[in-house]
Amino acid sequence: MAKLGEFQWRWLLIMTVLWLLVMLSAIAVVNSTHQSRIKLNQLELAKRMTNGYQVAWGQYLLEQSTLASYGRVESVAKKQLGMKAPAENELVILK
Repeated sequence: MAKLGEFQWRWLLIMTVLWLLVMLSAIAVVNSTHQSRIKLNQLELAKRMTNGYQVAWGQYLLEQSTLASYGRVESVAKKQLGMKAPAENELVILK
């Protein structure tokens, strides 16, 4: 086996260090890509949840407007509470 000269040892050492740095860089790129995909999936999930909440909020607003309509309030007051509009002689006007 031939002996390596000092120059060849330095060159081998430099190449080995550079190779290790390239491998570490490649691993860092893979890790960074993986983390960004995880974050993107979390963002998409949050967007879907937000859209669902907005749909539910719209449905609640529609339900509220339906339940609070004057016709419905009057109907419930007459049917369930037995209320009626007062006759003209039952009205009291305060000044």
